[in-house]
Amino acid sequence: MKGKALALISILAGVACALAVFAYTNAIRTQADAARTEALARYGGETVEVCVATRDLAPGEVIDSSNTEQRSWLVDLLPAGAVESPESMNGRELSSSVVAGEVLSERRFEGEAAGVTVPEGMEAVTVEVSSAQAVGGALNAGARVEVYAIGVQQVTPIIESAQVLACGSGTSSRSWVTLAVAPMQAQELIATAQGGGLYLTLPSEEGRG
Repeated sequence: MKGKALALISILAGVACALAVFAYTNAIRTQADAARTEALARYGGETVEVCVATRDLAPGEVIDSSNTEQRSWLVDLLPAGAVESPESMNGRELSSSVVAGEVLSERRFEGEAAGVTVPEGMEAVTVEVSSAQAVGGALNAGARVEVYAIGVQQVTPIIESAQVLACGSGTSSRSWVTLAVAPMQAQELIATAQGGGLYLTLPSEEGRG
């Protein structure tokens, strides 16, 4: 009898937890809708349906229904080249980072990595770093860079003379770079980039020789 009572209590607790989560999610959505309504009342003007990121997105991620949705937006507050239909972006690869709630624009797809030519036997890997850690964001396709992993007390070279296949700016302080690397180097490069400890240098032609 005691076991049945405990089981019932567990079930009721689970239901209560689920209801609490639903109520919280609904409250957040209600607040977001209220904020948009307030903006409409404050600014007025025409609205249009646009494609908005539902979470933070990194360069190289592919757009689909799992990371975007359609929302109403004030025309006067839209960025240049705003994307209206999420479906038109499906399968396209981002070339720069996007934050949750940001309206997608065509500039986020400029220089898509999908258009690069990967040398035989190599893999194309796109990483995002601080512009200061990528030669001030001054790299160009075709350049050869040295790649270093930055630790707490040391700096370790991990890739020598990596070819830049494409590059661009994510934000004013962030850059993305697509590098051609050997398959065995791709995993280490991705892991280092995710940890934020990546640094690129550009040797002189004389120094490389």
